Amino acid sequence: MGILEWFRRDDDQPDDDRTTISWARHRQDLVNAAGIGVARLRCHKDTWAYFTESMDKQSFRWDSGPFRAPAGQDITVEDGGMIVVPLSGSSLAGLLSFCRDSQGGVIGNWSEVQRAIGRRVEAAISAALERVEPANGDPTSSPMIVLDDRPAPVQAAADASH
Repeated sequence: MGILEWFRRDDDQPDDDRTTISWARHRQDLVNAAGIGVARLRCHKDTWAYFTESMDKQSFRWDSGPFRAPAGQDITVEDGGMIVVPLSGSSLAGLLSFCRDSQGGVIGNWSEVQRAIGRRVEAAISAALERVEPANGDPTSSPMIVLDDRPAPVQAAADASH
């Protein structure tokens, strides 16, 4: 596919190197993310370090302006290296944009690992944004994006194969 064909493609038909989330859905997710006061991202500390370091190194590739990493004291440390990171709506939109851009696109010297991380995290953010609605002043609710996939219990896996 040439560059002109890439720009003219059907938004709902992803390339093999792109996420399965359509461009139309991605654009709506950006709008939804921008409207959030605070979202929480639960992930491993190394995953968060990857994002902050990569976004800094790759800022020439994407618009990093909306993203602001929270201060260290605002990050909650949990057992097993897990952390909970509070993100403003603009920072969440910036992370979502970075994840999409890391999947290839016009400027695409991204590794398969970087593309896979971008696809997985974009999917997690998108799933959390499906459940978002105006808070109407309720300060106790905020979306939680969880990056903590685990193996299915052995019995559940055995039941699913029958």
